[in-house]
Amino acid sequence: MKKITYLILGLNILFCACTTKPPTTHFSGKALGTYYNITIADKTNITQSQIDSVIAELNNTASIFNPNSLVSRINRNETDTLNDILKHILEVSLQVCEETDGAFDFTIGVLVDLWGFGKDAPQEVSEEDVTKALETVGYKKIKISGNIIVKENPDIQLNFNAVAKGYCVDLVAAFLTSKGLENFLIDIGGELCVCGERAPGKKWRVGIQKPTETKYDAIAAEEIMELQNISVATSGNYRNYIEVNGKRYGHTLNPYTGYPEMNDLLSVTVMASTCALADAYATAFMVMGVEKAEAFLTQYPEIKAYFIMNDKWQKD
Repeated sequence: MKKITYLILGLNILFCACTTKPPTTHFSGKALGTYYNITIADKTNITQSQIDSVIAELNNTASIFNPNSLVSRINRNETDTLNDILKHILEVSLQVCEETDGAFDFTIGVLVDLWGFGKDAPQEVSEEDVTKALETVGYKKIKISGNIIVKENPDIQLNFNAVAKGYCVDLVAAFLTSKGLENFLIDIGGELCVCGERAPGKKWRVGIQKPTETKYDAIAAEEIMELQNISVATSGNYRNYIEVNGKRYGHTLNPYTGYPEMNDLLSVTVMASTCALADAYATAFMVMGVEKAEAFLTQYPEIKAYFIMNDKWQKD
């Protein structure tokens, strides 16, 4: 296993004691099929129910696992009207689709289900299955007209799993900021926003997780990073994969080929101005591979990324 700069593989937050403790408030719960942890280092009267309401709004809009969500109803062609949240998610997603020439693509819903990473169980997939599914893939087949989404093919299934957690982090951050808060850390399933300081003169400390051979191995912190006023998202295959007949498939699907992307890039962590962008770019870089991703980064110096390569990953 060889590293390019640092690896940040799924982020495990470590809250460290300091000499003078600021007033801190902690919230934790479930969001989008995963956990959330929020620490606020300011005086506040915010309640957990307020946080949960913000998260519920995103869940009711963009979760494919919620059959009553707006995206689920659009996928069933029951409506074509967007709310403000889904319209913004679409705009952000289309931006990254264009910038990455389709390496990031939110129209891969049929492929996600076909390979067993969505609502359906893993199964053997034939070349014919992939060819048919690819007929529904392509971000250029989606248009926004005012508050209306236009699908060129009614069978297209939108899937925002590669951006929804990041966008949810952004929503919570915007809510906290609107309440006058300046110092907080938001962690939703490993996607982060760190704002201000954990204590006067002290940045937030984030533990970098060691890589594991399988998704069942214990998680341990390897290194510590100090961060401030940045959003961070990680995409990787080392813990999120399926096995069919003894063969391992990473969850990163290549929108060009229709197959799980099996290059040597095991994980990538992206730092960007918003967590939605970091989330989407991280997925795109996993598809692109490290050489293309590094070339992309030379054009966008405001984006930072960290990669890890794995020459043991099964590629056949």
